[in-house]
Amino acid sequence: MEENQELESEPLPRWVTIPLGLLLAPFTFICVLGSFTLLFLPNVNPAISLSIGGIFFAGSLWVFFLSVRLIFVNPKSKSKFISPNGLRAIALVFLLIPIISLALGTFWEKPLIHSIMTIAYIAVVLRLWSMAKDRQDKMPNKSM
Repeated sequence: MEENQELESEPLPRWVTIPLGLLLAPFTFICVLGSFTLLFLPNVNPAISLSIGGIFFAGSLWVFFLSVRLIFVNPKSKSKFISPNGLRAIALVFLLIPIISLALGTFWEKPLIHSIMTIAYIAVVLRLWSMAKDRQDKMPNKSM
């Protein structure tokens, strides 16, 4: 048992993981978009396109989530969940989506669909805020 503990490496400090995640996330997101386009290649057998594109898409999506996890998850945390501040940041993104849609005017192109999507985004925001509040209350050190 002691040999296994010696083999485990120490987690990287936050000052390393956050910039690393911020550096990797945009590149891996571009890989996700590129591999998603492989699913719909023209003039290629759909079975080949879906199988190879699906493998690349799943792999790049997994790596993207790992890079986002570097930003939001503290490696020294025992829970390995997203921190309350991380949940609030994600909720802010979901809150900004309908506001930006209104500002750009895309909301009025299909108002019924965008209204339903806005309700869904607001539900996600409220749920993320409640999860952040619950996790903040369960933390032993309530510094905020």
